[in-house]
Order: sequence, then structure tokens, then C-alpha cells
Amino acid sequence: MKKTLCIALALLMCLMVTMPTFADDSSEIPPERADIASSFGLKQISGSTYRMWAKVINPDLVNVYAILTLYNSSYSPIASIYTNSSNLTINLSKNVTLSSGTYHLRFTYTADGATYSSEKTYTI
Repeated sequence: MKKTLCIALALLMCLMVTMPTFADDSSEIPPERADIASSFGLKQISGSTYRMWAKVINPDLVNVYAILTLYNSSYSPIASIYTNSSNLTINLSKNVTLSSGTYHLRFTYTADGATYSSEKTYTI
């Protein structure tokens, strides 16, 4: 009985190792993450008008979902802009009117199934 169980277990382990080689090409290895560069910020245009902006460089032309959100000091959203694109250069920008205070600008993008997020704090 033990000998039969050991043989069955060894056979099962061999099947587990060799079965992925029988799979079709579409399920082999997930694509590598794109080599994406991004930058974002908030700059004063004039008076109380500011521009929130983000730029993504997408050399592998993968599909990128990007969202730029401006929050007040208590993290209530004030303005947001988003896009879904596979272009080489992806730009987002929006003008906002701000009074004095603290603001948080968060930029998030998703590419190849992975999500990246960064935040900056501004005092006006």
C-alpha cells in the first residue's frame, strides 16, 4: 500500500511539473511591466488659478489608466481628471481655483495589471 501511494504521489508531482509545458502560449508568462516614467504637480497660473498636471511616458505603448486627484486638507476631493490611453505620451491637466490652505495632489496609474500611486502636499 505504501509503495503504491509513493508511486502515485511521484506521478502526481511529475504531472504538476510537466503540465505547464502543455499549455498554450497565451498562458505562459505574463508580460513584463512597462518601463513607464511619470511626473505630476500643481503650479500657479495667475492669482488664485492653479493648474494640476501629470505626464506619463509610455515607451512600450501598453494601456495605461491614469487619474490625478486634488484633495483639501481633510482629504475631501476638490477636482479630478483621468484618462485611459496607450499613447507614447499621456498628458492630464486641469485648472482649479484655490484659496489659502493645504492641498494634497495624488497621482495614480495602472499599467500591465499593477497600480502605482504617489502624493504631494502643497501649502498655498
